[in-house]
Amino acid sequence: MSFLEGEKTQLNPEYFKKLIDTRLYAIKERKHQDGAIITFYCPECKHNNTIMKPLFFQSLTMDSFMHTVSSYKFETHNCVCGKKLDSNNIVIALYAHYFPDTRLDLQAEITAGSDFLAFYKMDLKGRREPLESIMDFRHMYETFGHVLSARECWKHMMKSVQETKNIQLYNVEKGYILIAMPGEKPYARVNMREIAGPDWPGESARVIKLKELEEETSDFNETYREWMPEYKNDIRSGRIDATVIIDVNALQEVLERTLNEEGMDFVIQDNNCYVVKKPFKAYLPIKEIVKEIAYRGKSFQEIIEEKVDIALNSIYSAENIYNTIKRDMPSYDISVNDDFLEITNPRSGLSEKISLYRPLKRGSIRQIVADLRENLSKSEEFRPLCKCGKDAFIIKSIEPASWLSGTKDSFNYLYEEKENAIVLYYISCGEHTRPIMKTDLAEWLVNRKDLDEAFKRELDSLRINVEAHAGAYDKDVIIGVLSNRACDIMIDPAFVKGLTVALDVDMGNKVIVYAPMKELVLIYREDATLENLNMAVMDLQNIAMKKDVNQTALDYIEVFDLDEAHGIFNIISLPDKPINENAEEIASVEAPAYDKTPVMDDAEIIIDSKPSTAVKNTEQSSMDRFEEKVKDDN
Repeated sequence: MSFLEGEKTQLNPEYFKKLIDTRLYAIKERKHQDGAIITFYCPECKHNNTIMKPLFFQSLTMDSFMHTVSSYKFETHNCVCGKKLDSNNIVIALYAHYFPDTRLDLQAEITAGSDFLAFYKMDLKGRREPLESIMDFRHMYETFGHVLSARECWKHMMKSVQETKNIQLYNVEKGYILIAMPGEKPYARVNMREIAGPDWPGESARVIKLKELEEETSDFNETYREWMPEYKNDIRSGRIDATVIIDVNALQEVLERTLNEEGMDFVIQDNNCYVVKKPFKAYLPIKEIVKEIAYRGKSFQEIIEEKVDIALNSIYSAENIYNTIKRDMPSYDISVNDDFLEITNPRSGLSEKISLYRPLKRGSIRQIVADLRENLSKSEEFRPLCKCGKDAFIIKSIEPASWLSGTKDSFNYLYEEKENAIVLYYISCGEHTRPIMKTDLAEWLVNRKDLDEAFKRELDSLRINVEAHAGAYDKDVIIGVLSNRACDIMIDPAFVKGLTVALDVDMGNKVIVYAPMKELVLIYREDATLENLNMAVMDLQNIAMKKDVNQTALDYIEVFDLDEAHGIFNIISLPDKPINENAEEIASVEAPAYDKTPVMDDAEIIIDSKPSTAVKNTEQSSMDRFEEKVKDDN
């Protein structure tokens, strides 16, 4: 139990040990370096409830700290039994502020039954020492090696100078001295070393007068003009001489300890600090840090943490820029030169440098990559690259128009619409193949025309495997093509010409290519009769029934002028369909009639294992007719 029984509810002494352990945990894990630990006691279930919460100070001063401590009267908590507990149920409340530079903890403690605050100093070993008073700045510095607020100390000093006309000197922390004195004689020529006395840092001292802020070209925010406006005219006019003395060696000690705690590599040389994460680095000018501390009235730790955060963010930003460009521009040469990243196009020799450590807005890295691609690829053909970094090529493939409605997010894909069909775009390196999305065009800074040109450049590199037959029907020469993607030869007339060359068939300079299905394509001249076409379709379907190919309705037709032949054609024999004795009879599918005059009103293509009644029977088999050599006079 945390409580002892008796006339009065009180904490078990063992609980104080747990309280200290909890506070040490909060400090070491950086949970709540400014935080509170409050224990409520529930009279109904006899259960103790301990909560730990952070404290937030817009400006930490003794007044703001004490105001927060007094807020314990408004603390509430719901016990596990459901009873609402308030300040009357608080057994102990501990409010604390941790000084990271001196490794000491200031604690204010309120216990049940007491109307007074108890103050303690605790080190990181959990040793607590009671304090009689902490209200005086000098006593605070002697006890903790630090005052709560340099700004609060400044205001106290300025007021004292106005009232007493005497020199005021206070230590904020080790190596950080504030001096305020009347600007008129007899103090006008007093040496700062004499005023500081034994606190003078020696050769490592830096002396800064607050009125020198008017001469600074750097922009400092939250200066004395904002947090001490009532004295700014006295400082500017010289009626009060406000001076800061900073020991650079003491400042460097805090800087080194902070960087070591962050696990960062760094080099301090000639009063400059370089935070290093190869090949990146961030510059921390100690001279500027000294000025920030003086003009802004903050502690060493506060300013150093701000600057270290900025340095780390700068390194992470540079690393992000480097990795993004390396990922999105894998074929370019990238090198880090001092504060710049140089990107070179190895094909053209063009190069550009960008600053690694400039401030970035949201989405600006994407714009940087886009600008680099545009500037480094001027007068250069678009060369697709796979995400793996290898050179790639563009592939096109035909799908039925119904693919759009049957595919999730289909409108995000890049495609070209045809009548009853669409042409999809793909990118492939040979090992990886993926569809091209519309967003890729924006990322690559190209349009569909550039992809078409890249596709045409690779026509002779594309290998096409199909089963193809050429047959003579009276005076009509008709070519039949079979494969699961037979319709892809309709992507470019050069493929159609390439196929006729591979089959050694002269089809003239213009042909009609019709794909009733994705897997079945007919190539014929414009003067072919409808009767012969239907007979050819029927024969080709009879062959297809025996082959292991799908049957996907398409109904896509194109008229092509044949010129150059491209593509590598492998004329293969498709594998036969696996035998399944229990398979049901394949359902018949109706395909539309040819859009050609004269139109056969009842013309249809029957995909069936039974003989078709729409085509006259002949003595030749389907395979025989398609494999009959075309006569030269045809």
